[in-house]
Amino acid sequence: MGSIEFEAREWVAESRNFSPDGIHDDERARRLGFDGGFVPGVVLYEHIAAELMRQGVPWLSEGRVSLRFRRPVYGGESVTWSVDPESKTFSIHGDDGMGVRASGEFTVGDNFPQVSNDEALAPPSPLQMGDPSLIGSVMRIEKSLDSGKFDEIAVISDFPRELDGRKLIPIGQWINPMDLIYAYFGHTTTVHFAGRIWHHSPLFEDESFSKTGIITGFSERRGNKIVEFNCLVAAADGRSVATIEHSSIYQLARERVSEKD
Repeated sequence: MGSIEFEAREWVAESRNFSPDGIHDDERARRLGFDGGFVPGVVLYEHIAAELMRQGVPWLSEGRVSLRFRRPVYGGESVTWSVDPESKTFSIHGDDGMGVRASGEFTVGDNFPQVSNDEALAPPSPLQMGDPSLIGSVMRIEKSLDSGKFDEIAVISDFPRELDGRKLIPIGQWINPMDLIYAYFGHTTTVHFAGRIWHHSPLFEDESFSKTGIITGFSERRGNKIVEFNCLVAAADGRSVATIEHSSIYQLARERVSEKD
């Protein structure tokens, strides 16, 4: 692992928003005062992952990345991605002179939080998100995906479609752990704030998978309410695919104001 050498690269591409839900929906986002729907953070990350894979890094088996999102990227924007091998960091800039939209650090290997598929599940809770008694609650969903748009999606980020002769699912289509919060609590207007991802193995197009999450805390920042949880993505054969530490805003400060109005 220590012998891997990363390459410097900067590139410009148009970012596309394939998600129709919540803050990613143009109409919903504009009602909250934004310019349009956000490109999902996991889709932005997919561009970085694709570049590291292009460099020959065994990213889907050993990659580790930390992510921090500062400002939204909107669908159709021209965005600059850059990878710095010396500091092992990346950054994402828009073309509006407003500075960094997202940034992070990357490496391979590392210890990761343990999330077990054997944990006892909590039923969908009648409690409101943010209730301290929800800390430690275990959530799980089973998923399979329609591959119909995978080729179109992968072209945007240049994500490789095959590995070892098998078709890959683009990362942005399966790695978002907020599916658990949608399923258990019905929150759909969420904004990825920060997180870390440890990759363990690829996820292939012919595989179904599960997501198991444990709520670890709640916090508030500038009036935005944040949920924190750990998540394990596992293939149907029991193979660990990725472990995720995730923080998302589940209620925006401006959303709370608009509800009062």
